[in-house]
Amino acid sequence: MVAIKAFTEPGYHTFCGASLVASSWILTAAHCVVNASPEQIVATVGDYRLDSGQGQEVGVDRIVLHPRYGFDFAHDFAHDLALLHLTEPVEAELVTLLADDSLTLAAPGTLGTVIGWGALSESGEGGGLSYDLQQVELPIVSEEECTNSMGRMITENMLCAGYSEGGKDACHGDSGSPLVVPDGEGGWQLAGLVSFGIGCARPSFYGVYTRVSQYHDWILAQIIREETAEEREPTVIMLPAVYSDAAVIMLPSVHNGPIEQPTRNVPGKPPPIPDGWIRKVQVPILMYHYVSVPPAGSDVYRQDLSVSPDRFRSHLQALKDGGYTAISMYELVEHLNQGTPLPEKPVILTFDDGYRDNFENAFPLLQEFDMTAMFFVVTDYIDAGNPFYLSWDMAREMQAGGMYIESHGRNHASLRNRNDDYLVWQALGSAETIEYELGVRPRFITYPFGHFDNNTIRIFESAGFWGGVTINPGATHSTDNPYQLKRVRVRGTTTPAELLYLLELDW
Repeated sequence: MVAIKAFTEPGYHTFCGASLVASSWILTAAHCVVNASPEQIVATVGDYRLDSGQGQEVGVDRIVLHPRYGFDFAHDFAHDLALLHLTEPVEAELVTLLADDSLTLAAPGTLGTVIGWGALSESGEGGGLSYDLQQVELPIVSEEECTNSMGRMITENMLCAGYSEGGKDACHGDSGSPLVVPDGEGGWQLAGLVSFGIGCARPSFYGVYTRVSQYHDWILAQIIREETAEEREPTVIMLPAVYSDAAVIMLPSVHNGPIEQPTRNVPGKPPPIPDGWIRKVQVPILMYHYVSVPPAGSDVYRQDLSVSPDRFRSHLQALKDGGYTAISMYELVEHLNQGTPLPEKPVILTFDDGYRDNFENAFPLLQEFDMTAMFFVVTDYIDAGNPFYLSWDMAREMQAGGMYIESHGRNHASLRNRNDDYLVWQALGSAETIEYELGVRPRFITYPFGHFDNNTIRIFESAGFWGGVTINPGATHSTDNPYQLKRVRVRGTTTPAELLYLLELDW
């Protein structure tokens, strides 16, 4: 059993559990470390009480997220696992991974044991984390039963455990901790990693775990690689003059219709050259997702991200009545770099993911109010003809109507802790597809899930992007930080009055 802390912000850390799977490797949940860099993580092996000082503290020099973590937008915690390479090997008992030939050990009805230092109640009474290592026995339940209970699809890569009446469960601080099952010979095998749930130990809801047997071969493949951390240091790549295999495979594979030139002027390829002045300006960038009424039975995520057409109309009316002018990020960067004047009360409207209701519901209302907006699309979803997302014909019509179509990556995967080839594939792949289909090169990226790091910025800047948009709250932007633009999140419950209040904040 391993305790990990990720110190991602001053005075704040994320706590999770992990398992020692090799002398220099620990296994945990991807969502525990996706916001961290290796030097921010401390692992403690062999501790029983967190404040005892008896465990061995070890640093981390490599984070290996599962390559499909963040890929499946329909499942927020799909492929939720990561391996951390320790700076030095430790001497402790290793856990055995449950393999395909032992699946009966984790069959529905089996009692598994979860170990961790997580909170003993959902409210965190008693101080949150439990300083003494805890364990709880939970029966494993079927995917079907778990799906019916949770109100969302549980995939074959997930495992559920708990009691329908509630009362026992993993909780806050247990993420990444192991769920083990007896092997019938007096030992234990690792069957799951604590991933997510709805509250803690609530009736009718189960805990959901990453099913380790589905990733057995991938885990072992990472461990036995000869590659060292030094060999994996990023190479400086100046794009788009890239001639590697990665540049070949990122060429768009599916295209629809002829290229139509836009009806408006779009800034040229290079960004406006900074004139030497560092400027700060407050321009709220609103973050929308769906513009539709969520279907019956939608989970809390869909409801939170959905603004009804009527509510969206009221937002636009409030902006108009409040004297706000909708501008683009191109105008924002031109102001930051060269001091180009902005209207008195500028605002930028952005829409993430490129849902079809953006064309059906948001676009007509924007035209009615004579406002522009920026739509960040997932190019592989459009290429695949996914019926929930825009088509290229819709994107062309929106662009001709004064909207901006920008990049949200190829497949909505996390862009943090990725190697150069992968980031090149994401940056040039999405940019070249949009340029091929719409005749205009996108210059802005919204980082999927808000995940990015310095290497992400380096690659996207080299690929010709002018800036990057985060999910970090705020409205003040500066010349020296165009790749970490902040936004104002708009929720399904946000009223026009609340929207105007957010726009007037000094943040």
